[in-house]
Amino acid sequence: MSSLAPGHILQGASWDYRILNPLNGDNTHTSTVLKAEIISRGTERVSSAPQWAVIKIAPPGDANAMENMNRERQTYRLPGVASSECFRRMYDVIDPSTIALEWMDTTLAEVKYKPDTRTYLLILSLLKAVLASCITLESYSYYKPANILLSGIETGRITAKVADLGLGEQAAIHGKHFINMPKVVPIGNLFNAQPYGMRAPEVFLGHACSAKSQVWAVAAMLLCWIKPGVLGVWDSPHPLLNEAWSMAKIKRLFPLWNLPGPDKVERHSLKAAVESAVCLSKEVPELQAISAFDDEFQKVEIPQQLKDILRFMLVADPSKRPSASSVLVSSELQALANLVNI
Repeated sequence: MSSLAPGHILQGASWDYRILNPLNGDNTHTSTVLKAEIISRGTERVSSAPQWAVIKIAPPGDANAMENMNRERQTYRLPGVASSECFRRMYDVIDPSTIALEWMDTTLAEVKYKPDTRTYLLILSLLKAVLASCITLESYSYYKPANILLSGIETGRITAKVADLGLGEQAAIHGKHFINMPKVVPIGNLFNAQPYGMRAPEVFLGHACSAKSQVWAVAAMLLCWIKPGVLGVWDSPHPLLNEAWSMAKIKRLFPLWNLPGPDKVERHSLKAAVESAVCLSKEVPELQAISAFDDEFQKVEIPQQLKDILRFMLVADPSKRPSASSVLVSSELQALANLVNI
């Protein structure tokens, strides 16, 4: 395991890295994350070298963290990921538990929604990048504000990228495994991998994450960012109610979502969650305060073009939900671009 002390220099294949300080993120990682200065070796000067990097270190004794680290390394090496502008770059593999990654200014979690043109431009840039990542990695499932990296938001030249590729479910590029490439988790291989607030309705009902689940997750992530608490479990009264609480919120926002009866659900715990979700959505005052989507977002200053693209993506029935490719060429996304004069 690499030293964590400030000032310690890690040797990489491309550059060396001087440890500066730890980064806290959203406190959901078991790995240690540090900011580092990129330095040249001896008298060598590399004009193209960036100034900063992120060092990510998985505890060697933590099997899950090491598995995620291994998966992250494998995923960054996939040709479609390595060549794509929508993913954070991996600079170096320093040792089996340590990687050096691209530094960016902030995350979506650290930016507050404001009803202004710059924010709408940020959302447009984010949608283009994240939807492109959906196409490249067909079932990466851990979209959340803390995993969306941003730079240039003060200048209007915004760059958005997806990070933490070791988390959640991932699939090989376009559903294919490349010869001599490390195997990543196949599509449909993990269940309930999405965070509660971003979890698609069908995933709550026991289906594996899919490409269509990603589209829901991306829009739900924006929804949670624009109006915190409208989805997810932050106000859930007990962890045992988290699934039911989250489903009840979806049902309140999208009343036409057809929650199956408990008799049509196989798993016992899921039967209980579905039954509880129906009751909670009808009886709990905090949940009854959530209106249907169009009414709920009358409470927030949000342009019609943004409402339209979110509504277009947030279709509870995955068979009717658009693909990421369809969203990227949709009139709804173009209308949002027109709003910010792009």
